[in-house]
Amino acid sequence: MITFRYKKVIRPDKSEVKSPSIPITIIGKLMRFDVVALLDSGADVSAIPKDIAELLGLDLDKKIESAYGIGGKVDSIQTTMNIILEKGHEHYSFNIPVKVILDSYEFPVLLGRAGFFDKFVISFDQKNEKVSLKKIGD
Repeated sequence: MITFRYKKVIRPDKSEVKSPSIPITIIGKLMRFDVVALLDSGADVSAIPKDIAELLGLDLDKKIESAYGIGGKVDSIQTTMNIILEKGHEHYSFNIPVKVILDSYEFPVLLGRAGFFDKFVISFDQKNEKVSLKKIGD
């Protein structure tokens, strides 16, 4: 099992909130880099901003479709990305579905249910500001 403390996030209105966010490495054709991703149990699929997708060299030559979320309806492209989650001696690598949000809308990398949540038993401890992930099958 891997446990992470909630991370401080600064919202667009400059207020601070602690959220269940975890450090991951995103791997693309052009580069790889570390990000802090928000675990979003309300998201059917993971989502990333277009600028991150372009830096990674993800395939964006696909049909534009609508995605719906808390911000309303936005244009997106469905593709996949590779991620690595590691802490201590635990190391997991996945290829997950992801929606690339094409609108110029700032948001953190979101890890949704498809391809990520379905690989772990995830426990949110709001009172103690911790999130634990236990790999299914371990």
